[in-house]
Amino acid sequence: MKLFIILLITIVMVSCSERKILKTADLQNVTYRDLLENVIAWQKAIKTLDGHAQITLDSPEYSGNFSADILLSGIDSLLISVKGPFGINVGKVFIGAKRFIFYNQVNNQFLKGSKEDFKGRYFLQFPLEITQMRDVFVAQDQFDVLKKKEFSIQDKNYYLEAVNGELEYHIWFEPQNLMIKKIEYIADSRVIYYKEYDQFESFNGIFFPKSINFVRPNEKEGVAIYFNELKINQPVNNNIFRIKVANDAKQIDLSFQNIN
Repeated sequence: MKLFIILLITIVMVSCSERKILKTADLQNVTYRDLLENVIAWQKAIKTLDGHAQITLDSPEYSGNFSADILLSGIDSLLISVKGPFGINVGKVFIGAKRFIFYNQVNNQFLKGSKEDFKGRYFLQFPLEITQMRDVFVAQDQFDVLKKKEFSIQDKNYYLEAVNGELEYHIWFEPQNLMIKKIEYIADSRVIYYKEYDQFESFNGIFFPKSINFVRPNEKEGVAIYFNELKINQPVNNNIFRIKVANDAKQIDLSFQNIN
């Protein structure tokens, strides 16, 4: 009986301590600047990323399942290699500080150029511009100077409305680790697209969402990404960034095409 009482007290104490760990949104102690600075610091803390993800693509014109290997090294080297059903190679994208490469393995085309050269170009049937792929696949949201419109609590999450030039942002932060759960990008009072981050786990001391959703609501298009393997801030083999191209691939330099 005495042993039972001791066990019961222990369980109660543990459950109480777990409740105390849970954080709730507190506008008195957390400002919107604190949240933005935390996100910026988190993004800078990710030096390398090596992951494998399952991808579901859904649009009125096309739906399908893909897989991808994502490799990030520093701020200027990201390689995304995508495979379709039965492991068929469909495309690779390399994103560097000044150089973008898109190897369309379906059409056997190798395109290269600057970020500006790739604006408006989509990755295969994905509702993603090639210039957006880094921000989506590695959960990045680049903020310059934001002007606050509203900062409050919604559904137990921090909620921020802010503007920067012609863009408006609606952002929800979860209170436990102050990470973004959802962000809407708005122009002309219209949601251009939104991103959702979920199932955060700690990898080598860095929280990262295993689930990422990118949605264009007006076009009814979306991409769902789920990481089933992920390593962060561990050594990567930079030789992997070398893209092997078929000898008969058509090579296109977009910088020459875009010269007026």
